[in-house]
Amino acid sequence: MKRSIQLAAQSVPGVAIFAVGRLSDAPLQYLLFSKGWAVKALTSVGIRASNLLVSTGPGLGGIGPIPTLLTGMYAVASLRHAYWVLVTNTYHWEAGGALGVVVYNAVMNLYNTLVATNALTSSSLPLLGNFTDCIGWKQWAGLGIFGAGILLEMAAEEARRAFKKDERNKGKICNAGPWGMVRHPNYLGYLLWRVGITLATGSVPATVIMAAFQAVGFINHGIPDLVAHMKPRYGVQWEQYEKQVPYALIPGVY
Repeated sequence: MKRSIQLAAQSVPGVAIFAVGRLSDAPLQYLLFSKGWAVKALTSVGIRASNLLVSTGPGLGGIGPIPTLLTGMYAVASLRHAYWVLVTNTYHWEAGGALGVVVYNAVMNLYNTLVATNALTSSSLPLLGNFTDCIGWKQWAGLGIFGAGILLEMAAEEARRAFKKDERNKGKICNAGPWGMVRHPNYLGYLLWRVGITLATGSVPATVIMAAFQAVGFINHGIPDLVAHMKPRYGVQWEQYEKQVPYALIPGVY
């Protein structure tokens, strides 16, 4: 998760670690599928897993359809983060903070990879046919939620970037586009695409756990940390923004 809130000149090592680290994640997860490492990790602790089910079916690069779908989703999210830190980002990333983001996202994707590997052992989806024949409603729903989350996160960041570039908005809080819907639409976008990936693994219980974990993290840490930064900086303007946009993360809920 993006937690830094310090505005400053960019740290080249920090940005490099962030971008390269995130772009390395999809290849790592692919190797976990294709080399059988995910299966070995699960079976070593007594959890059922079959490499045949991971590698069978109309996928790419020697992996099956669901691992292929997940690897593609990992890649899109990694590209999205790399673009953000290289183009859109205005926050200062020290090497340690950037490494923390890389590790956090890698662990979240490792969770999804292991969940998918286990879920495939009891999957009722067909293993023969074309790609779309071999994925079910959970994968389609997950892909839709993932796409909505990526688009929302991008729209929020680009709207804020455009708002801040306008000299007329100097010293103002961005309330344009998604920022007029909830106060932290980028967090909501992240929450959605993370949940979408987990649903695409085929495990509803794992998806509920992921959704709860991400939401609690934002509610208990991410949002309060940002508010602690924004409130002293903007004062009454921030209080007015809270009244204008009453929901912090999820419209109509919180």
